[in-house]
Amino acid sequence: MSELTTQPAAPAEAPSALPAAVTAGITANGAAGHAARRGSGLRKGIVAIVALVLLFALPFVSNTYVVFVVSLTLVYAVSTLGFNLLVGWSGQIGLAHAALFAVGAYGSSVAVAAGVPFLVTIPLAGIAAALLAVVIGFPAIRLRGFFLAIATLALGMAIVELLNFAAPITGGGGGMNVQVFALPGINDAASTYFIVLTVAAIMFFLVRRALVGRFGRTLQAVRDLGQLSGSLGVSALRYRLVAFALSGFVAAVAGTLYAQLQTFIFPAMFQMNLLVPMLVMVFVGGAGSLWGPLIGAAFAIVLIEFFQDLGDAQAIAYGIVLMVVIALLPGGLTSLFRTLGSSRFAQRLYRRRASTEETS
Repeated sequence: MSELTTQPAAPAEAPSALPAAVTAGITANGAAGHAARRGSGLRKGIVAIVALVLLFALPFVSNTYVVFVVSLTLVYAVSTLGFNLLVGWSGQIGLAHAALFAVGAYGSSVAVAAGVPFLVTIPLAGIAAALLAVVIGFPAIRLRGFFLAIATLALGMAIVELLNFAAPITGGGGGMNVQVFALPGINDAASTYFIVLTVAAIMFFLVRRALVGRFGRTLQAVRDLGQLSGSLGVSALRYRLVAFALSGFVAAVAGTLYAQLQTFIFPAMFQMNLLVPMLVMVFVGGAGSLWGPLIGAAFAIVLIEFFQDLGDAQAIAYGIVLMVVIALLPGGLTSLFRTLGSSRFAQRLYRRRASTEETS
């Protein structure tokens, strides 16, 4: 017995070499994968910085109309970012988004009229809308699909109607003027543009940081598994409420920027004619993708500007293009390169290239 405990058997040395080789291979592959991810992240960071520099220079090299269109695109992109968080990442078709957008627009405008600095009203309006989103979501959170959509749509419409009844504060159906915040030494259009660009960059950065981590993976699990996620120790109801709150916060932040951009707001601006385009932007850009909101908003605004000379046929042309895009790219515009890469034509090119390399 003492020999067994003091002298290891000779054959035991042979297997020890295999784990060492495997460990070395895993370490090498992990290092290579980490380097690849770091290189990819570096490239994306460089692209983002270059894009921000170009956007920053826009007011100095372009006219007021182009600056307004780009500002509007960024505002819609931020709003769609919050909508995508709810619809794409948590799988909830909540249709009170336009109403929460209105809460941000009116909340900020009323607060500014009362003497609160505009920059302070941005987070305050977001927090107020987040709390309201929880109030909306709590009774509707146990509903799914069509029933959730109808319940939240009705609550959203009720909020917009309240803006009409609160005429002493909001101006009612007649609307209200918005006091535009201006940076010193810059004209109003450029000032609003720089504020919109800065806030949009911050919101995309924060939401991206949240969704690429554990929170985003948990939201996807709740979306895909529903109540079964409870078996993993995840409270589906809690995460759905958090998604409602975050979506409302982002929507209200976008609403504050929208009011500054429009300079005059009225309740009819925040009804179905605003909700439907936002929903379209989510799915055209790519529901559940990180950059889908920006791509979807840019595509929708460009289409509107491109078809504006068609008169009554504008809506028809707009609808046809959107149907074609959704039919060809069910995953949205962000899936374009993935769809092309998996197409039969691309596969034939890959096989032809591989055979050419083998023969050479």
